Amino acid sequence: MRNSYRIFISLLLLCLLSLQTFSQVSKRDQRRFRRAKALYVQWKYDDAEKILSPLCKKYQHEASIWNFTSEVQMLNYYQKSQKDDISFLDRPLSSSATVQERQRDSLSRIFIAKLDAVRPSHYYLNHCINTWRTATLKCPDAEVPSMLLRIFMLDPVSIDSSQNSAAIREFRAGEQSFKKQNYADAISHYHQALVYDTSYYRAGLYLGDAYYSKHDYLFASACFKEAVRRKPRLQEPRKYLVDALFQMEAYDDAKRETIDALLLYPEVSLFQKLEEVVKAQNGHFDRHWTERVVFPNTMGDQPLNEKGDRDWMEYINGFSLIEKYCDKDGIIVNKNELTQSRYAEVFAWEYMLQKTAPDKFPFARKMQQAGYLDCYVLLSQYHIDFNAQYQHFAANNKERLKAYLELLMTL
Repeated sequence: MRNSYRIFISLLLLCLLSLQTFSQVSKRDQRRFRRAKALYVQWKYDDAEKILSPLCKKYQHEASIWNFTSEVQMLNYYQKSQKDDISFLDRPLSSSATVQERQRDSLSRIFIAKLDAVRPSHYYLNHCINTWRTATLKCPDAEVPSMLLRIFMLDPVSIDSSQNSAAIREFRAGEQSFKKQNYADAISHYHQALVYDTSYYRAGLYLGDAYYSKHDYLFASACFKEAVRRKPRLQEPRKYLVDALFQMEAYDDAKRETIDALLLYPEVSLFQKLEEVVKAQNGHFDRHWTERVVFPNTMGDQPLNEKGDRDWMEYINGFSLIEKYCDKDGIIVNKNELTQSRYAEVFAWEYMLQKTAPDKFPFARKMQQAGYLDCYVLLSQYHIDFNAQYQHFAANNKERLKAYLELLMTL
């Protein structure tokens, strides 16, 4: 999960506020939501989810319900994975092990890996991911689903620890102090852990957390900058850095860091942070998100049962035309006369705009005329299903994306 205790505090606050942010939820369903919340507090996550799932379908634009449901699912997944956990063979073989012993050990690892793939928690995680994918399809403020998709599907798997026992001991002591909200003591322990092991990334990141919680934002930002330097592909230290800079009222720096983080992964919370930063500078930002009826990059069965189905059928038709020119990720690799774009997602939108009425998707048409349709489609309308296309586009069009975001601040 998140590399900090602060994520659980943030999610808890989100749950506590969720009842206050309902827009059009009936009183009867609000009582159901409160019942789910009571079950959540009792760790009865399956029962809570049974209540929440129908509410998600009924109120597809209600961020509070999606966010709380996603948190319940995340904790439920960890609970299930602990119940059906299988002990992996982590012990290294001695250098004197025979060939037969090494072969037997290798086969055992393969067998256990296959067992792991069919564990109940594995199937449940797939269910969760599909829920989170749907949430980000239907709701522009599905902050928690967007974050969990990144963590479970995109973040590199790495166990950051230290080989220095003294550093580990100090780090754990810092954790205990942090949980007791004794931030000064936590800072001392994290500092000492870094004295024993200067490369201990997590100790440095948590040191920044402790400074942040102590409202020492200058030192916190310094720690987070170092964390970004050490792990430039991770989103969390970038988000923390934005928070610290915002608290320091260093809005230009906060805006720059937010944009850099968006180029890495367009997480919903980052669009929200950018809106806050620009507002603090007396400006305005709107990504002009449009609800989707269908999942990206697909031609099969789709939930085409809403107003606007015919429009999104043209999107599907467009994808079916371009798919044969693409690689498995939807990046166009073969010559064609359909589009000059490199991305199936962009062409599907081009085709949909061409085939639908001029009053449909007005902002997309505006961006097409301005020469920024690809930026709008891949960034403002980002969905994890075409992440490979976005990553390819962002790597080759950083300045155009930055110019596009600046444009959104002027409209």
